[in-house]
Amino acid sequence: MHKQSKRVTGFTLIELLVVIAIISILASILFPVFARARENARRSSCMSNMKQIGLGLMMYTQDYDERYPMAINGQINNFATETTEPSPFQELYPYLKSWQILVCPSATMAITSTKNATSYFLNGTVINNVGSSVSMASINVPASRIVIQEFYETRSYSYFRPYYSTSTSKYYAWLNSTYSSNHFDGGNLVFADGHAKWRRHDSICVADFGLKNVSSGPSCGDQISTATAELDSSL
Repeated sequence: MHKQSKRVTGFTLIELLVVIAIISILASILFPVFARARENARRSSCMSNMKQIGLGLMMYTQDYDERYPMAINGQINNFATETTEPSPFQELYPYLKSWQILVCPSATMAITSTKNATSYFLNGTVINNVGSSVSMASINVPASRIVIQEFYETRSYSYFRPYYSTSTSKYYAWLNSTYSSNHFDGGNLVFADGHAKWRRHDSICVADFGLKNVSSGPSCGDQISTATAELDSSL
């Protein structure tokens, strides 16, 4: 009598390679979708921050004769606790009730503390750093004037971009790729009338900050790095 041999079944090498190939293709399709969904969630969270800041800004102006906050210095270190040179964010804090909303979730966290940390920088033509506050009435088109833009990194100081230089009597506008490009080649912005909106980075120009370009370079998009500018009274 012959013993019937048992046949061991399993995957062949070709079948295994086919399965691996299918998984790889699915992963290459799905991973970007997941990454985009995650970034969409971060953009929405950042937009929520910006809307709250814009609302706080409008409440502040109503309490202070329709004038925007101001600062003494264009860069305020440890801005949440500084007492010698108060930050506009300190002035807005009673209306915001949170320091965490000053941080974009897509920005690189260079520091560990959520207090004294922001990735949102102020426009020095509106949130002034030359010693006098700006009135809402002085801005002709507040729905087009950017007040706050994003930065790619979270810093421990409140910064102005553009900022005014008393030594040259000109504004310096940075619009390179590190600004307002955290979300799908664009960023969330707060405007002088308090509304928040996402815009592509390359559509942002010096004029959106109330300035006219006096340098020889372009006035919009990634190519601008240190364009010198002055106020445009028509904006």
